[in-house]
Amino acid sequence: MSAEQVAEPADPPRIEATWQWLCRAVDHIGRPGPGISFPLAPPSDDGHGPARCSVLVVPPLPQSAHIARDFIRTTLAERAALEHVDDIAVTVSELLSNALRYGRSPGEEELQPALWLAYWDRWSCAVCGVTDESDQVPVPVDAEELAESGRGLQVVSALSDSWGWNPRADGGKVVWALFRL
Repeated sequence: MSAEQVAEPADPPRIEATWQWLCRAVDHIGRPGPGISFPLAPPSDDGHGPARCSVLVVPPLPQSAHIARDFIRTTLAERAALEHVDDIAVTVSELLSNALRYGRSPGEEELQPALWLAYWDRWSCAVCGVTDESDQVPVPVDAEELAESGRGLQVVSALSDSWGWNPRADGGKVVWALFRL
């Protein structure tokens, strides 16, 4: 298990190839414009590229989590069972909320995190990732019993098969979660 990977996957080589592919794609493609969603197929010389990868830059609005959940549901509508889609949608909400709350780099006025979703038909799995500009490591915390926040990464860990983070080449990080479909 790498330092950046938090949960141990059941099939380490295959699963590791998927989240590493997503992190390389984030660095290769860069940042799309605000509010844009598009399918893409970044070059993959290892043969482990996904069947589809979609990206959405999420504006920092009160309805951002709703926008992200709709994006997930629309993108995965015909690919995964509703149970998996709901788990992925909740996970993305948590990752996005964390990015909006903690993901600004010093001196940055406004953050527009990018949400990445890739799925692999031949491996029946999906990886979602949310980018932000902070180099701060995401660390699960033990929230107090009556606290109204602080459980986001615990939710991500409970719903996903594996999750972790990777630094981005141009600064910041991508926090990702993997799901078997």
